[in-house]
Amino acid sequence: MNLSNLPSVALRLPSSSGRPCFFLLQESQLLLPRARRVSPWYSSTPSRSCRRPSRAQVPSSSSGRRMFFQPPPSSESCSSPGLCLRRASAPLLRLLRRKTLLHSNFLPSSSENRSSTKKKTLDFEGCDNGPRLAASIAQWSQWQLLDSLLPTGGFAHSFGLEAAVQSNLVSNPDELKTFIIHVLENTGSLLLPFVHVASVSPKLETWHNLDKILDATLTNEVSRKASISQGSALMRVGSAVFSELPSLKTMRNASLGSGTVSFHHAPIFGLICGTLGLDSTDSQRAYMYITMRDVISAATRLNLIGPLGAAVLQHQLAPNAEGILEKWKNRNIDDACQVAPLLDTVQGCHDISYKKT
Repeated sequence: MNLSNLPSVALRLPSSSGRPCFFLLQESQLLLPRARRVSPWYSSTPSRSCRRPSRAQVPSSSSGRRMFFQPPPSSESCSSPGLCLRRASAPLLRLLRRKTLLHSNFLPSSSENRSSTKKKTLDFEGCDNGPRLAASIAQWSQWQLLDSLLPTGGFAHSFGLEAAVQSNLVSNPDELKTFIIHVLENTGSLLLPFVHVASVSPKLETWHNLDKILDATLTNEVSRKASISQGSALMRVGSAVFSELPSLKTMRNASLGSGTVSFHHAPIFGLICGTLGLDSTDSQRAYMYITMRDVISAATRLNLIGPLGAAVLQHQLAPNAEGILEKWKNRNIDDACQVAPLLDTVQGCHDISYKKT
């Protein structure tokens, strides 16, 4: 490639010290082609303008450290100057991405408007790893949805465990394990269809329809109040936390004060999961997980099991939860039912219990 007539490549590297810049200079000698003729120039003057040491005109920039690389001459030919410059700077740009030096600027061609002071920044969308980075950031949001620190009020709901203890149905770890399995069975048979449909179609009309059907399906007043309380909190928190999803806030504002939406938890959870990009199976698995987590947390508060024993029990119940998920996943809301009606009856006695946590 004939690079003798090309401008210099300018890279602006914000740094608190000169060591990263000199490290980059050292590695660039190994990466750039014919590096023996590369002549770097380094300046740490925090000024608004800088004179370039060679033919290329460098636009003015804010304070930072500037490094210039004069491309070496070569006998090879190139079809266009822009293509030559891109080929010459590609190894250095790969190095920048690997070292996570994200705020860099360079001149792609000498035909740019030299009077313009607007910078071109290498952002994530312009790099090869842009889509992968966006997917990784989305996973952080998905994990936060399952975080116990999310203030949705889930730990205030015992799923009838407190009433079962008062009724002497649960008094030891074995009975606790059986109770949790039955709770998971009821969750899978009754609520997973609503999570599934909402995650597949996270739309306002679908959510409103699911909310009305679930409100008519829940005959237990205690369970109904808990579902509305948790769902309202989850929708409020989700629309505030996940600001990159404006549709959540729009749907919440459109539903508040309407008098027709109860904000039940299961459809809202599926709605947020679908909006965050979780597939239907993972959304249903996540709902089973938070159900098991909240029941075991209630057992810990009731002193039925210690914190370490609770962690062991949760790990032991994972195969049971996965089996229940495989049994009840991806069903339509017409198939929603309860398979452990005794738990529903006991939970209805929660309001008349003489002691609450």
